[in-house]
Amino acid sequence: MSKKEKKKSTFWKDFKAFISRGNIVDLAVAVVVGAAFTAIVNSLVNDIIKPLITWLIGGGDMSELVVVLREFTNDAGEVEQITLNYGNLIMAILTFLIDAIVIFTVLRIVRNAQRKLKEGAEALKDKLVKGENAGDAVQEAVQEAAAAPAEPPKPTAEELLAEIRDLLKQQQAEVAEKKPEEEK
Repeated sequence: MSKKEKKKSTFWKDFKAFISRGNIVDLAVAVVVGAAFTAIVNSLVNDIIKPLITWLIGGGDMSELVVVLREFTNDAGEVEQITLNYGNLIMAILTFLIDAIVIFTVLRIVRNAQRKLKEGAEALKDKLVKGENAGDAVQEAVQEAAAAPAEPPKPTAEELLAEIRDLLKQQQAEVAEKKPEEEK
C-alpha cells in the first residue's frame, strides 16, 4: 500500500511541477491572446474590408457571388440551385491574407525589438568590459606621459599665422553664407 500512496504523491508532485512551469503559463496566455487577436482580425475583415469590397463590386453580400451550375425543381415544386459560392472563397482567401500580413508584421516588430535589445545588451557588455580595462589603459597613459617630454613643442610664428589666416577665411565664408539667407 505504501507504494501506491508513494506513486500517488509522486504523480501529484509531478503534476504540480508541470503546471508550475513557465511554459504552461506562457501557452495559456498565448491561447487567450490568440483568441482575442482572432476576434480583432475577424472584425477587421467583416466590418471594414468586406463592406469596402462589396461597395467596390456594386453592392450585395460577398456570399451572393455565385455561379449557378444547375437549376431544378424538387418534389415539393420549389426551384433549387446547385452553385459554386466563389464569393465565400474570396472572403476566406482575404481573411487568410490579412491574418498572415498582421501576424508577419507583429512578428517582425517583435524580432526587431529583440535584435535591438540584444545589440544594446552587447554594447553595454562591451562598455563594461572596456570599463574594467580602463584602469589598465589609464596606467599605460600615465606611464607614456611620464616618459614623454614635459612641454609640447611650441608652434612657430609661420604656423600661427597660417592658422589665423584659415580661421579668418572660415569666418568670412560663414558671414557670406548668412547674408543671402537674411536677404530672403
